This record gives sequence, C-alpha cells and structure tokens, in this order.
Amino acid sequence: MKQSFKELAKYGVVGLVGLGVDWAAFFIFRDVFGINYIASHILSSILAITNNFILNSYFTFKATDKIWQRAISFFGIAGVGLVIGSVLLPVFVQLISFTLTHFDLSLAPKIIQNLAKLAITVIIAFLQFFLNKYYTFKKKEV
Repeated sequence: MKQSFKELAKYGVVGLVGLGVDWAAFFIFRDVFGINYIASHILSSILAITNNFILNSYFTFKATDKIWQRAISFFGIAGVGLVIGSVLLPVFVQLISFTLTHFDLSLAPKIIQNLAKLAITVIIAFLQFFLNKYYTFKKKEV
C-alpha cells in the first residue's frame, strides 16, 4: 500500500507537469492559432500524453523494459481517455452553459470551455492512473 501511495504521488507530480503542457498547448492552439476548442483539446492532449509516458516510464514506475509494449499500452489507454474526453467536452460545455443560464449567470464561452476541460481532465486522470498502474506498468511478480 505504501508503494502505491508513493507511485500515486509521483503520478500526480507527472500529471501536474502534463497538465501544464496540456493547458499551455490548449491555450496556444485555441487562443493564438484560433483552432476550434475540441481540436485544440485533442492536439494538446497528444502532447501531454507523450510527455507523461516518458516521465511515468522513468520517474513514476521506473519501468523501462519492454518500452514499445508499454508505449502501445499507454497510448492505447490514453487514446481511450482522449476519445472519452473529446466526447464529454462538448457535453460538459453544454451542461455548464445550461446550468449557468438556469441560474441567470453568464460566463464567456472560453471560461466555460476551460471549466469543462478541467472537469474531464480530473475524471480521465483517475481512470488512467489505475489502468496504467495495473496494466501498462505492472511489474513482474518475483
């Protein structure tokens, strides 16, 4: 249990770095280049996923054997998360917009998109931690 907590903490640190990569790229794609928020989410997520695979392999789980097999697994799990997130993002945008309108509150569309992206990021991060811990970076039983 202690090892799992330590790995979760390291995974959290890597996740925060990945979150920085994801959000910085998201804002650059959406706000600087004017790319649609869903496409910006996909592009920024791919950059963060690549970053996180490298850092989780060497820092979190110290699992550098079978790197191609682990990469396929990690990117497969991340791909599932990306699809789920890309489907949920516009749903959450609509849900947040509807909820705020219901309470006579109004926020700029970009703020609503940011809130929706934050919500799906949290959901997907927890799902991916457990899938990656027990599948991608599973250590051999000795």
